[in-house]
Amino acid sequence: MTLTAPLPQDVDFSKITFLIVDDKPFYRDMVNTALMRAGAKDVKHATSIEPAVELLNRHGAYIGCVVCDWDMAPIGGLELLRMIRCKTLPKTPPRTPVIILTAKADSNAVQAAKAMDVNGFAVAPLSFEKLVKTVTNGLNRQWTLQAASIYAGVAPVDPSGLAPPQRSAESKRGILLKDEKSEHAGSRTMAAKAFPRRAAQLKNVHMCAITDVRPGAILARDILDNRGHLLLKTGTELKPSLIERLSAVASTQDDGRVWIGEWDEPST
Repeated sequence: MTLTAPLPQDVDFSKITFLIVDDKPFYRDMVNTALMRAGAKDVKHATSIEPAVELLNRHGAYIGCVVCDWDMAPIGGLELLRMIRCKTLPKTPPRTPVIILTAKADSNAVQAAKAMDVNGFAVAPLSFEKLVKTVTNGLNRQWTLQAASIYAGVAPVDPSGLAPPQRSAESKRGILLKDEKSEHAGSRTMAAKAFPRRAAQLKNVHMCAITDVRPGAILARDILDNRGHLLLKTGTELKPSLIERLSAVASTQDDGRVWIGEWDEPST
């Protein structure tokens, strides 16, 4: 298949380093093929948000565009967009162009992506021409970066659309959270530092302002003080008293923002 429409003269895909983030090999290959046919020469891949964070923490200054699926577990593409816009990835410019892809249209996801200044949003099925046009338009889009608090305040969107199951305190205490393992033995990757414990039993993991945390939310990332001492461990249920204490302590890792999620346990 050939591209039917020429690319704008001001977009040279060969000079842009792309990052594709998708847990489905078919879509990764489709996006990669489209970008390569459009002239791209440097395309990196990540199968989930965690390796994407690792790549961005190493090469974020050189990544010219991120093409990311929004429907991934436990952390979706909208949260990667939020991380970039909120400047939580030190080497990645907050204005880095981000294109969100999805296999299902969801108005809430579209609105959330727009509120976080997404550069483009494309719904499958996608032709190569449509995908390249979306990326091209996204790279040409002019917009003004807002304060990090604005992006942090955008309500999260759960791809599953399911309400969190109700579980007793006893069953929650029985959940074991797996430690995040590095891809390379003997080295602790930046992804592991960003997500020190991979909570496989959590869903709808997202970042939000402490003031927006609702009682009953589950902490999805350890909270440390300024000296690196553990204050709250991943998996902690945030009760009103804890939320009040967090609001009064300005020693969180993300300037007043925390990572939270919901228990994702099978029905019994």
